[in-house]
Amino acid sequence: MQPYGVVIPAYNAERTLAEALGSVLNQTVPPAEIVVVDDGSTDATAEIAARASPLVRVLRQHNTGPGGATTRGAQAIGAPILAFLDADDLWLPDKMRLQLRVLEDDAGVALVGCRMRQFRHGEADDGTGAVRGGLLRPCVVLRRPVFEAVGPVIDPPGKRGDMVDWFARLRAGGHRTVELDQVLALRRILPGSLSHGRAATRDIGYLKVAHLALLRNRRAASGGDEG
Repeated sequence: MQPYGVVIPAYNAERTLAEALGSVLNQTVPPAEIVVVDDGSTDATAEIAARASPLVRVLRQHNTGPGGATTRGAQAIGAPILAFLDADDLWLPDKMRLQLRVLEDDAGVALVGCRMRQFRHGEADDGTGAVRGGLLRPCVVLRRPVFEAVGPVIDPPGKRGDMVDWFARLRAGGHRTVELDQVLALRRILPGSLSHGRAATRDIGYLKVAHLALLRNRRAASGGDEG
């Protein structure tokens, strides 16, 4: 199997990052490299990442949002396969082996996703949490040239919806994706995290993403003539 690198954007993630990194390091097919992008944290995020493993490289930057951190991390990876994980989520041990096998068996597949189960911070995953499908940052594994073709992950206002926009651009580019029906990742329900709950100032990003998708569809329908 081709080697892969893992990108973990992290902001004030000292409560969860060690466990997230452990789930990467415990993969049945281990990574060739791990890049943690400390997105302007004010806690011990960078220190926790640095002492986790010699495989981990820490990049620090001013706070830009998870999209900018994801892009910077992806650009720093040298491996031909990319995988992403949010700093408060987890992978199940066989995730990468199963997804890498799909990429190996079919050269026409650009990206492989999976399903993701929720669990509550401070409680062990008991297998009963809600299961989500679709393309989500912690679920996807893709070929490096595909990421480069789609372009950077853009942080919308409120810093929510960055990957929604990126995946919309992936589809618009005609890249072929496969989603495995298995649960291979766990989403932590963590009060105070960027993705937790609803907030108008954060959710405005989804409106921006929808607007960008509408403009792309109009340009495609008109043959690219609209501005």
